[in-house]
Amino acid sequence: MPNSDNQDGVFNKITKEYRLYKTEEDSSTVVVTQSFSGNVETAKSTFLTDDALTNNDTNGTQLEYAITADGNGLKMTIAFGTKGAGTAEADDWAATWSTTKDNLVAAGNLFKVVQWTLTDGSTTANMECRATDATPHLF
Repeated sequence: MPNSDNQDGVFNKITKEYRLYKTEEDSSTVVVTQSFSGNVETAKSTFLTDDALTNNDTNGTQLEYAITADGNGLKMTIAFGTKGAGTAEADDWAATWSTTKDNLVAAGNLFKVVQWTLTDGSTTANMECRATDATPHLF
């Protein structure tokens, strides 16, 4: 559950989309078709680690997830309140979220599956999860 520090407003709203991509034999990259059965919790657990979800919940003040319009990804909008006057920028919610996210990325612990190999008959395809900036925001 996001924090409730919204007394002084909510700032730094960002929206990300998470998708799984695979590299074809001809080196082209395509989005992997997903089936989440309309379940956002399934989509969240497909892409993000428990630590990434905890970072969003702990440091975000407003947070919403949805399955992308094409059904193949997860969309997230997060915004941040402030801890109040006298709080150093580096200690406020947005910076804490960003620093924690960067540490998770460096440790290979942001995405549930960073990269793996899937064998389909005689074809092997590399797949990876990617996050991209997205619009419109969910709220």
